[in-house]
Amino acid sequence: FDSYYDDPTKVGIILALIWAIAGLAAGVWVASLLAWPDLTFDAAWSSFGRLRPLHTSGVIFGFGGNALIATSFHVMQRTSRARLPGQISPWFVLIGFNLFCVLAISGYLMGITQSKEYAEAEWYADIWLVIVWVTYFVLYIRTLARRNEPHIYVANWYYLAFIVVVAILHVVNNLAVPASFAQAK
Repeated sequence: FDSYYDDPTKVGIILALIWAIAGLAAGVWVASLLAWPDLTFDAAWSSFGRLRPLHTSGVIFGFGGNALIATSFHVMQRTSRARLPGQISPWFVLIGFNLFCVLAISGYLMGITQSKEYAEAEWYADIWLVIVWVTYFVLYIRTLARRNEPHIYVANWYYLAFIVVVAILHVVNNLAVPASFAQAK
């Protein structure tokens, strides 16, 4: 190979930092609402119940998810001595995951949520995440299959476990099937 494909890693770290700032700022606002409840400005989207999942999802999924995806791209290439396969799938995973975060958080602000801790996103965001996560898993396995290093370092097993465990948690936490694709009014 000529070189590692680090552009998605660099962008992923920047996105992680942006989500960290946004998620932590939402956390400060949510904490401030406990002391000054009038900070909602009579706007439903700025209530504690809508901002708290924005804070937790922004920090856990936006910051943590992007940091793990970006570092997995970096570590996997170095420990495998293999470039990420393809030019599109790493970007699809990174941008697709961030689209999931935006879909989920915009839903929270509109009051669209499953009301499940760390599984608040509605079905349309969940289905999109499944597509992105399967692509991520396939990308990871394809890179490991192309490795030029005979050993699979333990870091790769941890990242692979992260991918599998998140998939299992996502499926188990979201076992609800919508009764209708049209929202009841």
